[in-house]
Amino acid sequence: MIIERIARPTLTAVELDHGDELHFVLAGGQTRRIRVLKSGAEVEQSNLATLPKPGPLAKVVLRMYLCLSIDGHEFSIARRVGSPESFYSPWEFFGLRLWFDACTGLFDHLKEDHGSCKPRKHVRLAVQDASQRICPVLLHPWCPLHEGGLRIEECYQGSDCWMGPYFGVDAHGGLDINHPAGTPIWTPIALDDHRYFNSIAAGDNNNRWRGTRRWADGSTWVLQVHHLLRLRVKEGGPLDAGVLLADAAGVHIGSHEHSHFVFGVIEPGAAESDKILLDPWILFWQMYQDRQSVMRR
Repeated sequence: MIIERIARPTLTAVELDHGDELHFVLAGGQTRRIRVLKSGAEVEQSNLATLPKPGPLAKVVLRMYLCLSIDGHEFSIARRVGSPESFYSPWEFFGLRLWFDACTGLFDHLKEDHGSCKPRKHVRLAVQDASQRICPVLLHPWCPLHEGGLRIEECYQGSDCWMGPYFGVDAHGGLDINHPAGTPIWTPIALDDHRYFNSIAAGDNNNRWRGTRRWADGSTWVLQVHHLLRLRVKEGGPLDAGVLLADAAGVHIGSHEHSHFVFGVIEPGAAESDKILLDPWILFWQMYQDRQSVMRR
C-alpha cells in the first residue's frame, strides 16, 4: 500500500505494515519514499526468571528494530524501552526527521493491560521535515522539567515510560513522571477545550484530564494527564499556553506520587476513533529543545 502525506507545520503520525510505502513530500517539494521492510522486538534484559512473579522489582528492557528503505537506500534503526535510552532523539535522513515510536513485535513479549499503546499496523512512526519543529509554537513545560532530561528511574517503578514494561509484563500506555503531590501542571500549548473525562466526583477511581488543540493544518492533538489532585481552572472552553492547569500526582497514585501523560494525534480528515497515540516524550523532547533555544538568546 502507498500512503501519501505532505509535510505540514505539525508532525505527521502514521502506521504502516511491512511492505507499505510512505510518500512524504518535504517542505521544499522533494518526495521521500519510505518503505517498511521488517520490524521486530526482543527482550534484551530481564530478571523475571529470578522473581516469584511479576511485580515492582521486575527489571525488563526490550529492544525494537526497524528495517526500511528511503529512496532506495536501506537503513536499520533500533531503540529500547524500559531503559534510559527510552528518551531518544529522532533520526534524520535526507531532510526527513523520523521518530520510531512502536512496532507490534513488542507485543510478542508484553501484554496490553495497562492502557492502549499497541499500533494497529506493524509499525508506528512520526515524521517531519527536518527543518521544522513538531509544531509551529514554542512549548511551555507541561510540568517542572528535570535538568538534563527525563530519567527512567523516576518513571514510577523505574520502567514506566511509554510502552515500558510495567511490572515487567504490561506495555505502559502512557509516560509516568514521579513528582510530589501538588506539583504544578501547566498547559504546554493553547487549547481549544479541556475537561475531566474521569473524576472522583463522578464516581471514578481517578481524576483524568483531557485537552484538545485543533491546528490550522487540520490535525488535532489530544493531551491527557491522570492522577490530578484538583484543577486550577474551570472545565471547558479555551486556555492559553502556560496556564496553571492543575495540582498533580495525588489521586490513585500507587506506590509513587506521579503523573501519567498521554499524547495522541488525529490526522487531518480522520475520525476521532482513528487517533494515533504517540510517545509523550516527543513533546518533552521539544520542550527541552525550546528551553535550550530560549537560554541561548
